[in-house]
Amino acid sequence: MALRIEDKSGLFEISGRVTSQNLGILRTYFQAILEKTETLFVSIEKVTEMDSSAAHFFERFYKEVANDNKVIHIIGRHNPRISEVMHATKTQYILSSDRI
Repeated sequence: MALRIEDKSGLFEISGRVTSQNLGILRTYFQAILEKTETLFVSIEKVTEMDSSAAHFFERFYKEVANDNKVIHIIGRHNPRISEVMHATKTQYILSSDRI
């Protein structure tokens, strides 16, 4: 499944494959959103595949948002399809413990 981003009343739901090939699209999309808001909610619960580049992208993005004094919540801790790569890359700490 190709990458898809849907705005569901302020919750940005990502579905499909998130790999090094489409990280530029994600960065551009979310940078535009962050120009208009202080808090960002991103769900990766429907991501079907993630590579290590994508896990590190989310970690860098998480840190960049925090450095700009903004807040990001990444929901996806319960997605078994990404848990292995998040654990292997030691990036699972960025995932919110909340579930929406």
